[in-house]
Amino acid sequence: MSKAIIIPDLAYISRAGRRGGSSNGYKELIAKLKYAQYRDDANGHIPQEHGVERWVDCGLGHSYREIAQSCDQLGSDKVLAWTWVVSPAPDLMALIPKVEREPLVKALTEQIVEAYYEARGLDTPEFSYVMHDRLTKPNEDIGERLHQLHTHVILPGTVPALDGPRVPFYNRASNGHVKLLKSISDEKFATALDTLVGLSWRELRPETPKVAPSLDIVMDETPPLPPAEGLSELDHWFPRKPELEIT
Repeated sequence: MSKAIIIPDLAYISRAGRRGGSSNGYKELIAKLKYAQYRDDANGHIPQEHGVERWVDCGLGHSYREIAQSCDQLGSDKVLAWTWVVSPAPDLMALIPKVEREPLVKALTEQIVEAYYEARGLDTPEFSYVMHDRLTKPNEDIGERLHQLHTHVILPGTVPALDGPRVPFYNRASNGHVKLLKSISDEKFATALDTLVGLSWRELRPETPKVAPSLDIVMDETPPLPPAEGLSELDHWFPRKPELEIT
């Protein structure tokens, strides 16, 4: 099996929540948003004080309270929110100069979201995301732990319509939606690596097909934060529902 260059993940939070009940979904969303916002490392949280919000607001909100309220207002009857994880491969990110890594993951996240909804024939909905870092297990080849930058993205359960009210939005693996997201993510990251690193990275992933450049990766000038040490496994960061099919 070929080794992925980037892993995008999809899950959803239903209105009813995992156990049913009118408020469980909202409580589940609040818990996940607070966990993403305030988790600093594997052993503790950063202080829950005003000014420490780490969300990048693309219309959904810049704090867990605002994001939860927006999802409640913009969710569909069944889906309160969609949750994504966008995680580039740590060994390939290590090829990129340290100062450029966080701006790259930020740019990748936004362009993948926009390109995915465009490919589905829809306008991009409001969304927010937060960036985390964790240390991987010791690399089998070089014997050291690598930083794994990744983002947690929150999107509402509806999308804007050209005319009339918003419409429900669903991601279904059986309809090829997960495959589409993976293809778009691969294309965006491969194009960025070709530009920032050159073609030498492909020696680490010889099975990766070459793709025609799509949207350029444009990174902002915001200085990156220092990487956090000793972070937990990705699934522990953001517990998710594995199923995607909604009936």
